[in-house]
Amino acid sequence: MDSESPQPLTARFPVGGGEIGRLIQTRDWSKTPLGPLDLWPQSLKTATNMLLLSPVPIVLLWGEDGVMIYNDAYSVFAGSRHPDLLGSKVREGWSEIADFNDNVMKVGLSGKTLAYENQELTLLRHGSPAPAWMNLDYSPVLDESGRPAGVIAIVVETTKSVLAQRRLRESEERFRAFTTATTDIVYRMSADWKEMQQLDGRNVLADTANPTVAWQEAYLFPEDIPAIQAVIDEAITSKGVFECEHRVRRADGSTGWVLSRAVPVLNDAGAIVEWFGAATDITERRRKQQQLELIVHELNHRVKNNLAMVQAFAYRTFRDAEDIPRALDSFTARLVSLGRANDLLTGELWSSASLKQTLDQATVPHRPDGERWKLTGDDIRVSAKTALALTMAFHELGTNAVRHGAWSNDGGAVSVKCSLQIIDDGTQRYRIDWDEHGGPRVEQPKRKGFGTVLIQRGLAAETGGSVDISFAETGFSFRLDAPADRLRNE
Repeated sequence: MDSESPQPLTARFPVGGGEIGRLIQTRDWSKTPLGPLDLWPQSLKTATNMLLLSPVPIVLLWGEDGVMIYNDAYSVFAGSRHPDLLGSKVREGWSEIADFNDNVMKVGLSGKTLAYENQELTLLRHGSPAPAWMNLDYSPVLDESGRPAGVIAIVVETTKSVLAQRRLRESEERFRAFTTATTDIVYRMSADWKEMQQLDGRNVLADTANPTVAWQEAYLFPEDIPAIQAVIDEAITSKGVFECEHRVRRADGSTGWVLSRAVPVLNDAGAIVEWFGAATDITERRRKQQQLELIVHELNHRVKNNLAMVQAFAYRTFRDAEDIPRALDSFTARLVSLGRANDLLTGELWSSASLKQTLDQATVPHRPDGERWKLTGDDIRVSAKTALALTMAFHELGTNAVRHGAWSNDGGAVSVKCSLQIIDDGTQRYRIDWDEHGGPRVEQPKRKGFGTVLIQRGLAAETGGSVDISFAETGFSFRLDAPADRLRNE
């Protein structure tokens, strides 16, 4: 044979092996328990050649000390410990998991195999300890006598997949916690919305644990289905978000409203796989919205009435006024009183108001300090219209008391008594008595001013009752006797 001819594979060692193959060839193995390279037993060389040619991370633990020989793929797993790890004893090379490797060597050298799936170990590979997960398969390697002389390990790191699965589970748990904590209705629909796959109705809608194609009949009203289906069709066509506010049949049989929103789940090809959605119960919001619309409508009506009242004030105040500054003061005071009445009714959403509170607030700007005002008796809720009429009437009474009556001196007082009375036929009447005493001597006015007309005619017309005014010398008095139901209702 020609001396230049290549040696057979059986004579060359190691065969290939990339970087690790070159390191094995150049290393001084005489300083290790394995001894010089040319004295290695054939079983060791064969096992080494096998792992060097494998693309899978493999390490050979030879002898009782588990001297490590591995391939290029395993060197990546070893990290910064490579190349010092090559030829070291496994218990020293991986000192942080010495107990684990002791067990591996014990089992492997006894001729048995070991397998671990996603085994977690804390390793020092890149300067600091960190958890790592891996699939491990250990098998014994026999020597020439047929006895186990070492252990070969296939090491496949699964850290990335384990962490990804953990993040997915955490995400699913967070989502599950979110859907459990939220009060929103949660549902899943098929790609074409023909089948409801699941619905958690949160006690608002009836739950659907099993897929159903009759969901529209179960939850929607027939007259609403075409409009809702149009929104569904648009969302399917655009692969966009479905969003619709619509009526539903509630679990208790009543009619409710929901704001429903669903997003498509797409596959890798961009096709819709299913829809995931949530619906918020907005029944109460819709009720309040309708109530607000009624209030706005009522306010529009009230504003028109107020403007008409202001127009009447202006006409009657300035028509025959000889003293314009004084007339202007009277007009301004009436507007202020009207404003206070509106404040009271706004706080009550223009639905109703306390009669006694209305009288008390109407006289606040006029009353002197101390015990010169007394309001007693029964209270009832009155309509907004009645409250406005009483406010304006009592503003005029207060103004008169300040200018001419009990509050024009230092000792006069006003007492107001309110009483709810039941007459023989069972109907209720309400009476208000305004009495002044301690003021100056009262004189009958020569003509009726606007305030008197407002009280006598206006209040009687608004309340459907009778009004009596007395200018007795001992003190002015006012009486209102009206049906209680008329005061309560518009």
